[in-house]
Amino acid sequence: MSGGKFAQPARKLHAQDILQLQNIGDQWCFREDTFSFSVHLIWAQGKVVSYSQDKNEVNYKVTLDDGGFKITVTNCQNIPGGNSWILEGQYVMVVGEIEQVGNTRVVQAIKMADLSTNTVHQSTWKHEVAEIKMLLKQNPSMCR
Repeated sequence: MSGGKFAQPARKLHAQDILQLQNIGDQWCFREDTFSFSVHLIWAQGKVVSYSQDKNEVNYKVTLDDGGFKITVTNCQNIPGGNSWILEGQYVMVVGEIEQVGNTRVVQAIKMADLSTNTVHQSTWKHEVAEIKMLLKQNPSMCR
């Protein structure tokens, strides 16, 4: 039984990490010093700084800022539950696939959620990402 793209965990990454992913063959890869792991799906969080005005637009997209870098999230018109809730200033999470568009990487959303109601999400995010990187570095078998 294969879970396809969902057979691997979504990797928690900062926007800067997403923008620096390397595409090796047909695989996205995170590299830092002598440490690396494959990335099938990503989990990112940030504040909505802009979004397409027409929420029914085929190429509806959102720009997130995680406190230092911005990433573009596409495919927002197809997320479960719709996108009518998305507003500037919200703190949101997105799970999605990396896509190369021109010279940059975007996240093609599979799922999004508003995390604005609890400030813990935003205040712990950088620590969550650092912790998972440390765990992966110490346990290379988890990097596959």
